[in-house]
Amino acid sequence: MFDELLEYFIHTNDTLLVALLGLLMCLTIGWAVTFYGYRRLRQALQRQQTQEQRIQSFMASLSHHLRTPLNGIMGYAEYIHSSSQEPMVHFTSKIILENSLEMLHLVNGMLDLNKIKEGQLQLSVTAFDVYDLSESVRQLHQARATRLNIQLQLSTNQQTTLKMTADPYRLRQVLNHLVDNAITFNRPKGEVNLQLMHDEAGGTMTFTVTDTGLGIARDVEDQLFTDLSALGADFPATDKTGTGLGLKLSHQLVQLMGGKLDYRTEAGVGSSFFFTLPMNSPSEQTP
Repeated sequence: MFDELLEYFIHTNDTLLVALLGLLMCLTIGWAVTFYGYRRLRQALQRQQTQEQRIQSFMASLSHHLRTPLNGIMGYAEYIHSSSQEPMVHFTSKIILENSLEMLHLVNGMLDLNKIKEGQLQLSVTAFDVYDLSESVRQLHQARATRLNIQLQLSTNQQTTLKMTADPYRLRQVLNHLVDNAITFNRPKGEVNLQLMHDEAGGTMTFTVTDTGLGIARDVEDQLFTDLSALGADFPATDKTGTGLGLKLSHQLVQLMGGKLDYRTEAGVGSSFFFTLPMNSPSEQTP
């Protein structure tokens, strides 16, 4: 009887020992696989970060190098345009100047987006007349709107001079992009309205740019502020395509100024882009 019990315990211990060894081997293999996978993932993330940094550096360098010849082209085109009385030369130099200016805006937008992504874009806050700034934006786009048979107007609920403390250059940049898009994606005999609404109690100013275009397609809305090609995806005409860079940049700039760019759209009726900013921003702001 004693011999049988002893043999039973020995056999049971051997089974437990084998089971424990098997469990230990499984844990070791699992740890090794996990460590190897984590190491591979970490290396992949490091490679991706390095590649993104190289792309950003390349884009910044390319943008800086593009600006020098563009400025030269614009300077000579403007000189020829202002000095020549030949109609064909006058017309051709104007086309060169307008396209060079458009390309320069695109390059500057790429630089600004890269600065925002790296946290290097700083706002230059100062006091200015918000109505005068908005009127200058309207005047800048008036000739193009007239040429395309589009009515461009500025409306406000404020009848007197109104001082605002913000970054006038960045605010002008946003309004220029929004008005330019509203004209581009409008229809003949359409309307574009830049509206200023001052909330004296809340100390804010709301900017709204409304158009009477075709509206924004539903499949484009989700990527409107992220996908650079989304804005022009719904328009087959060559003069209505674009990179969407201005809208993405405007969204980022409004965020830096303390607001949020949003929109409403209705198919066949038009779209409205709007944002609200404080009338008195801090004297210094950094992203």
